[in-house]
Amino acid sequence: MGEKKQYRLQMEFPFYTQRMTQETWEEEGFSSFPEADSWTFRSCGIASLRMILEGFGKQVERHGTMIAKGVAAGAYKEGVGWIHWGLAKLAADYGIYGEALREKTAEDLKQELDAGHPCGKSGHLVPVLGYETEDGRLTAFLVHHPSAFLEQNKPNWWVPIEDFSASFGGNFIRFSTENFSEEDK
Repeated sequence: MGEKKQYRLQMEFPFYTQRMTQETWEEEGFSSFPEADSWTFRSCGIASLRMILEGFGKQVERHGTMIAKGVAAGAYKEGVGWIHWGLAKLAADYGIYGEALREKTAEDLKQELDAGHPCGKSGHLVPVLGYETEDGRLTAFLVHHPSAFLEQNKPNWWVPIEDFSASFGGNFIRFSTENFSEEDK
């Protein structure tokens, strides 16, 4: 066993679930439980964006209101899910810059975290908030995992790199309070 190091962004990120229930739908800004329930399996992008925006200290609306804003902005495509550039554009409405990146590696994601940029990982969208290395080798990522299933909601979950890589398609969204320069792209 070598030397393990953990890096975590120096921001406080709340945890939100994508699971809507009879007890939470109204508080979360939906007009009805059936509407809220219809989004339970499709709202990981909004739950993740809410966590990231609040990590930057931004006031955001509740789940249902954010979903309505995202749909109106074209950030959601039926049958596909949340569109990265659309979520990045929605972040701009709150004064946060976002950029959708394609064909990147886990090491690229680590470098964004080193630069202080929280990221949203593709596939099932989750905020990536830190990483772990052992002897300089990337071994895990720290995520907040929103889920439709109560037992799979996992704040501050260290995901082994093998498991993370199995669902990482090389695409992610990086977020910052400052616009990204051409050299950063």
